[in-house]
Amino acid sequence: MINPAIKKWLAVAFLTTMLVAIVVFAANMRTSLVDIDSGRFLVMGTFARIRLVCKAEQQGQEALSAARQTIARIDKLMSTYRGDSELSEVNREAGKKPVRVSLETYNLLKIALKYSRKTGGAFDITVTPLLKVWQKAEKQNRLPTEDELTKAEELVGFEKLRLSTPKERTVSFAEEGMELNVNAIAKGYAVDRVLAALRRPDIVAALVDIGGEIACFGQRISGEDWLIGIQDPFARSNDNPFVVKPRWKIRLRNCAVATSGDYRQYTTIKGKRYSHIIDPRTGEPIRKLPSVTIIAQRSIDADVLATAVSVLGLEEGMKLIESLPNTEALLVGGTGEKPQIYRSTGFNKYEVSN
Repeated sequence: MINPAIKKWLAVAFLTTMLVAIVVFAANMRTSLVDIDSGRFLVMGTFARIRLVCKAEQQGQEALSAARQTIARIDKLMSTYRGDSELSEVNREAGKKPVRVSLETYNLLKIALKYSRKTGGAFDITVTPLLKVWQKAEKQNRLPTEDELTKAEELVGFEKLRLSTPKERTVSFAEEGMELNVNAIAKGYAVDRVLAALRRPDIVAALVDIGGEIACFGQRISGEDWLIGIQDPFARSNDNPFVVKPRWKIRLRNCAVATSGDYRQYTTIKGKRYSHIIDPRTGEPIRKLPSVTIIAQRSIDADVLATAVSVLGLEEGMKLIESLPNTEALLVGGTGEKPQIYRSTGFNKYEVSN
């Protein structure tokens, strides 16, 4: 079942995700190759799509089937939108007793903790209690009370997430009532694993998109990298998928991209919009950057960094990006009347001139 909190944007995501993949399979001059498009399908509470360029139809369909099985496995482990997932069991029980998890889930949580420490808590998968406070407030059309935020903050903090040794692989919470939200890392992880499943001798190129987290390898046609569009967060057409157009375009090969922004998902209270991204350190919605796009070698890194930089803001966020190898960023700040565009030092090599 799809979480009700995301139903209001799923209809829009049907045609375009927060990061719009504008790749269209052009007529392929190499007639010996076959293009396969999975079309959009629901997984992990969002839409996914897989595109392949392969040597033969049968091998391509087999690879696509393997990719879908990979997504289904990860969904069963890590999706908090389904009650029977491993992460949902952790959320129910880890405040009472240690919960043993699979190696995949254990390793994902280790990576999450690594990024929490690296970003000083700007990225923190224990933020769920604060998210719930804001969701409740939206339903009641009021701002959260100071008492509500204080109580939720007592249940938030990556240092309260306890992992045992790799041999034991158990997860526990320091406080009962804690919950994990892996939306800003699990989709990126899934994209990487699906792309790995597609790396077969008969697959020439592939692109995987899960909820706007995108990664690819190879070229969509000979000499042409994958073309990806990034939306203008201030465009009036953002709520209408039939007319939305990308503001920037980038070409990618053998890397990943993710965009985080408040122009698609947001909370509305008394007619005012608030970002869906909550700063775990303050309990408040972020206000610094309406759109953050990250290019990295792995989708999991791009996914995490897009959220972390959104929380850190321009100065700290760009400093973090510039310190990381093979990582670039496009940050959009300001307002619709006075937008402010910032690029990391190497972003231009991916950008396509309009």
